Amino acid sequence: MIHAMKKNLVLSGAVTTLVSGLLAPVTAQAELEFNVGVFSDYIDSGESGSDNNAVVQGGVVYAHESGLFTGVGMSTLGPGEGQEVAPFLGYGFTAGELDFGVAYEYVYYSELEDRYEAEIIGAVEYASMYAEVGYLTHAHDRDAEGDTSYVIGASHAFMPDTYLNAELGYDDPNKDDGTTFWGVGVSRAVEVGEISLTYASRDENDAQDLFVAGYTLSF
Repeated sequence: MIHAMKKNLVLSGAVTTLVSGLLAPVTAQAELEFNVGVFSDYIDSGESGSDNNAVVQGGVVYAHESGLFTGVGMSTLGPGEGQEVAPFLGYGFTAGELDFGVAYEYVYYSELEDRYEAEIIGAVEYASMYAEVGYLTHAHDRDAEGDTSYVIGASHAFMPDTYLNAELGYDDPNKDDGTTFWGVGVSRAVEVGEISLTYASRDENDAQDLFVAGYTLSF
């Protein structure tokens, strides 16, 4: 639930993360960026967030030269399930070769009025590597409040415009045992947009092995 549009680009992933901007260096002027993608499944912490349905995901982020940014990410969830919507507000800055970001994200569902989650997210990036921590402050499920997630990831160009991407995470529920999750994928920039293929799963007995194809466009 972190690093939304970057996670889409890197790991065909979930929109419940921060759209591009959380780890973007402070810009010389204000910027507005849009992202939209089509994916054969919705990867959320190594499992399907859409009951294995194909999804359309998108987002918009406005980043001010001061480092403040705001925006919203959205995803379809499947027939009759409505949309997941995640507005967010944060601040990013650069210190030497490190990029830092912190944000507050509120996730709600158009067809499930009593379901919501609010999360504080912190992240740091160095070159092509990043690490993130998310802490659930409020949720419709009170037992979930206090849940923490940790993610590390990296991307490596092994051919022109072609990247190998990997991510390893750990869900640490407040009142349950923790679970490791991961994803490995390949992405390639094409003439317009980017295509990706990703494998993801979790360290659980009944976990699915997800293989997800995607296409993303940023402008």
